[in-house]
Amino acid sequence: MLVVACALAAVLSAAEPIDEDVIARIKLEGFQDSQVMDTLSWLSDVYGPRLTGSDNLRKAAEWARDRMTKWGLVNAALEPYGTRFRGWTLEWFSLDMIEPQYMRIYGYPMAWSPALPTPLSGTPIVVEVKSKDDFDKYRGKLRGRLVMNGRPDAGDIGFQPEARRLTDDVLKKHEQEINPGEPASLKDEEQDFNKGLDKQLEILKFFGAEGATAVITPSSIREDVRVSGYYDQKWHAPFPSFVFSREHYGRIVRMLDKQIPVTLSLSLSAKFTDNVEGFNVIAEIPGTDPQLRNQLVMLGGHLDSWHTGTGATDNGAGCAAAMEAVRILQVIGVKPRRTIRVALWTGEEQDYFGSLGYVMKHFGNPETGERKPEHATLAAYFNLDNGSGKIRGINLQGNEATRSIFEDWLRPFAYLGATTVTTRNSGGTDHMPFNAVGLPGFQFIQDPLNYDTRTHHSSLDVYEEAPPDDLKQASVILASFVYHAAMRDQMLPRPTVVGAHK
Repeated sequence: MLVVACALAAVLSAAEPIDEDVIARIKLEGFQDSQVMDTLSWLSDVYGPRLTGSDNLRKAAEWARDRMTKWGLVNAALEPYGTRFRGWTLEWFSLDMIEPQYMRIYGYPMAWSPALPTPLSGTPIVVEVKSKDDFDKYRGKLRGRLVMNGRPDAGDIGFQPEARRLTDDVLKKHEQEINPGEPASLKDEEQDFNKGLDKQLEILKFFGAEGATAVITPSSIREDVRVSGYYDQKWHAPFPSFVFSREHYGRIVRMLDKQIPVTLSLSLSAKFTDNVEGFNVIAEIPGTDPQLRNQLVMLGGHLDSWHTGTGATDNGAGCAAAMEAVRILQVIGVKPRRTIRVALWTGEEQDYFGSLGYVMKHFGNPETGERKPEHATLAAYFNLDNGSGKIRGINLQGNEATRSIFEDWLRPFAYLGATTVTTRNSGGTDHMPFNAVGLPGFQFIQDPLNYDTRTHHSSLDVYEEAPPDDLKQASVILASFVYHAAMRDQMLPRPTVVGAHK
């Protein structure tokens, strides 16, 4: 019996300390007096789409800074990260089919499209240029033409529900993974991103060289418009591009196939602003332990969005939840041992400019392996950027030493569906630069809802796509995670392999 008792005591002592009283207070504030939806409404409804370099983004950032200052956080600021942009503001546009009948076309211009001084009218030409191998077929045929590139995919008509939650079977499969899988590193992800972007720009540059006056492409999703933009840091386009809904684009193509004359009229008013400074929004709850207060626990999401919709699920939801998490901790009066710093990144949609710039300024360089003194001070970074669904668990990014810690931290939220800890890598967002310099950065697992099927980079990325109870749950779990990370005697274990230097 003594042996059994000693073994049990050893198991109990090995468990990660959990402050049940603080968790109860976090839940009480976060569930019964939540402000997360009000915060999301300000970011998405009032300030609207927040394209990097735009006036809307700066106004939203200033509001977030001032709101967190009002809540009692300190050192709230818009911190530059050393990159400057050419700002672009969409003023108005009109897309119409004039002949053979009138149709108001559902579509949007691509971001950073140059304005049209007068409406552009004409009969479009349909081409299929997928790579440079197709260029010769169209040389000398596009000057002064409205180019419709490609044909819409057949797709489905919605037999399967688009919104979904992760099933127990899917989560169990994630939990049982033993290989983190791709993406292996920030470097690999960056190479893949730039390879795809360079291929896209090669085609657009061909259209420009051939004298096309505008380029039109079909949306990739049904009954909606998914739009991004020219990557202005790589190329200043001489012509505007537009994305039409799959349905309207398809109708026009089918009529042209039947030799029915179609006349389109396109109008676009937009302005550019040169030399706009890139920044992140930063604010803190200061640490109180004389030995640990110079160490950091960070959380955040990206404040920038594309220019359609209002950037509610990508990623106003993550920013609102991060802001709500620190508001909860401030309201309940906790005294974290380490400093808790919230960061709302910008330039994420253009390739991690904000988070990577911050990491290079404070922690180190993923390319050279350089480490700055502050590198030793970061305990962890927690990111939320996969839509507005509730948290179902966390990706370890292969950092197995954190598994038992996170299992214990999730246990008080198992009844809310947050149970899964998986070794899997999650990429595509702002924890990646942290991992690339050997710091523990994590992205939570979220229910996808309509994120991939409807709202991601689309005109339906709006407030109504964010379920209040899901964001309350996410905010509470974020608050608990950063609080417990700030209270541990030791920092969280760091990755044993630096992704960018494997």
